[in-house]
Amino acid sequence: MKRFFSIASVFTLACSSFTVNAETINYYVIAKQAAPFQIENNAGNHSGIVTDIVRAIFKDSQYELDYHTYPFNRMISLLEAGGKPNWITYGSPGWGSVQAENLSDIPIYNVKHVLVSSHKNTFSFKTMDDLTDKVVVVLHGFDYPQLAPYFNSGQVEELRVKDYSAAFRVIKKLPGDTTFVEMESRVKYNLNKKNEDLSKFDLQPFSSVIPDYPVYLAFDPKMDSEIQNFINSKLKELKTSGRISQIINSYH
Repeated sequence: MKRFFSIASVFTLACSSFTVNAETINYYVIAKQAAPFQIENNAGNHSGIVTDIVRAIFKDSQYELDYHTYPFNRMISLLEAGGKPNWITYGSPGWGSVQAENLSDIPIYNVKHVLVSSHKNTFSFKTMDDLTDKVVVVLHGFDYPQLAPYFNSGQVEELRVKDYSAAFRVIKKLPGDTTFVEMESRVKYNLNKKNEDLSKFDLQPFSSVIPDYPVYLAFDPKMDSEIQNFINSKLKELKTSGRISQIINSYH
């Protein structure tokens, strides 16, 4: 009996030691607007392209993920103020601020933007002149420097909406007069998620105005170098093995 308690005690101490020594990675998630990159349901369950990649990186490692979910602007403010130690989210060089300051060695995704409009009253987009006097719908919190001159000059009218449901409602209500600018992957995901009839919408490439660009993991500028090296190493393994492609395809 004594031997049993001795073994049990050693096991308990070993588990306690692992818990104490496990390092926390603070993963920041954008609430509601980031699907399919980051998805959180009402039960607090997390998924999405970026989330699944981050989970794969730290699976069976000495690191533990701690999730922090905030509206976009609030999240950026917190990270600019320093955030919690060794934080991670996603970003791109063109986004500026903390989402561009310290990025992973390799990208995880390539972003394409599209124009979404109603199929009831179609139009062909070739140049920004084709959008003259139209209303361009964009989501709150997302700025597009390439569009700013056209908004400022009044050539096209800017309409900010809070979510995808609102954007799709505007397009359906004002066919031919409105178009929605957004990432192709997010548009397709949300159209499917909201059970919209895809045949009622037209998606046109918008890369001539907003060029395609890569998305990376974004790190705390003060992240421990050992942790950052670990992440970059695992990311390369996931890329080489095809796991990243599998994750991306599961949301398309």
